[in-house]
Amino acid sequence: MRLIFLVLALLFGLIIAAAAMINNEIVTVNYFFGQISLTLFMLILGSAVAGALFMGSLSIYRGIHNYVNSQGDRGLKKELQNRVKTLEDEKKKMGDELSKQQKEREDAAAKELASLEDEKRNLEDELRKQQKDHENTVAKIHNS
Repeated sequence: MRLIFLVLALLFGLIIAAAAMINNEIVTVNYFFGQISLTLFMLILGSAVAGALFMGSLSIYRGIHNYVNSQGDRGLKKELQNRVKTLEDEKKKMGDELSKQQKEREDAAAKELASLEDEKRNLEDELRKQQKDHENTVAKIHNS
C-alpha cells in the first residue's frame, strides 16, 4: 500500500513539474490593494492551494457542526430511549393490573354463579315442597 502511495506521489510530482515548465510566463495580477507579478504556474498553484484551504475550512466547519448536532441527537435519542423504557414499564404494569382485574372479575362471576345456582336449588326445593303440600291438600280434600 505504501509503495502504491509513493508511486502516485512521484507521478503527481512529475505532473506538477511538467506543468511548471510549460507555464513559466510572467503574468501581472491586479487586485484591490495593488498588483503582483508572478509566473503563471505559481498563480495556478496559489489559486488551487487557496481553493483547497477554503474547502478544507468549510469541511472542518461542517464536521464540527455535524458533531455538535450529533451530540444533541445523542442526548435526544437517550431521552427517547428512557421514555420508551418508561412507557414499556407502564404498559407491563397496566397489563398486569388488567390481568389481575380480569381474574378478580372471573372469580366474582364464578362466585355469583355458584350463589345463583344455590338459590336456584333452594327455589326448586321450595317449589317441590309447595307442590307436595298442594298435592297433600288436594288428596285430603278428595279423601274427605
